[in-house]
Amino acid sequence: MIKIRLIILAFLQKFFGLINKVPIMAPVFHYTTLFFSGLIRLNSGNSHLISSNKPKKKLLLYEFEGCPFCRLVRETLSLLSLNVVIYPCPRETLKKYGYLEKSRFRPVVKDLGKKVMFPYLIDPNTQKSMYESRDIINYLWEEYGKDLKKPFLYRVANKKLYFFISSLLHGFLRPLPQMGILRTPSKLPDKLLELWSKEHDPKAKRIREALCTLEIPYILHHDPEEKSGTLKDPNEGLVMTSSEQSVDYLFKTYQVSATTDESFLHYGKND
Repeated sequence: MIKIRLIILAFLQKFFGLINKVPIMAPVFHYTTLFFSGLIRLNSGNSHLISSNKPKKKLLLYEFEGCPFCRLVRETLSLLSLNVVIYPCPRETLKKYGYLEKSRFRPVVKDLGKKVMFPYLIDPNTQKSMYESRDIINYLWEEYGKDLKKPFLYRVANKKLYFFISSLLHGFLRPLPQMGILRTPSKLPDKLLELWSKEHDPKAKRIREALCTLEIPYILHHDPEEKSGTLKDPNEGLVMTSSEQSVDYLFKTYQVSATTDESFLHYGKND
């Protein structure tokens, strides 16, 4: 089953990679696959609930876009309208689990929690830190959403069987390395960038994937009053609302060398 999945991912990676190189096709490809990837997850987290207990300090989350368990946590953060500082931790390679050499934030997680595992949440308001998406989600609801009711589609999306199926299909739609899966060497901005987002808004997700791939930390705002997909870079004094413009800007401004070039056929093959 795993081998079949990897073959399908490798084929889609090659096919989508060719489409992505055609300028007229790339925007359509991205919007379509992003739209359906959100639909598969029932757009869980796209609505906003306002808790009576808002944290005074921003939560800290070490995660990466290609991780389905991280997605579960981001859906909950988005739904509860909790702002968080994201420290992106894309993989260095598909060949070896837990490999660390050049990653910007993966070694930090290992030092803090003694494991290279994601997501990893730190709450400076309660001095608590934890792994395991289900534990994090339960904590967030208990601490910041106790007075709120979980929406029906959110509950369905979090069922274990549906999560497994939807994560599998989601992965087929967004399989390219630069979609928050493998790192692209970059320079670190002096000030944190800021992104206003709904979890499954295509524009916001496209920008999050770029930020993740480039290992650029940023403040992720879940504010119902602001336009999702707005990117602010205080280092350059820029505010952008176009995902295409934002992604192009991020790679041109911060990328220093090529993204790791690997196929899913390399998965687990530590040559």
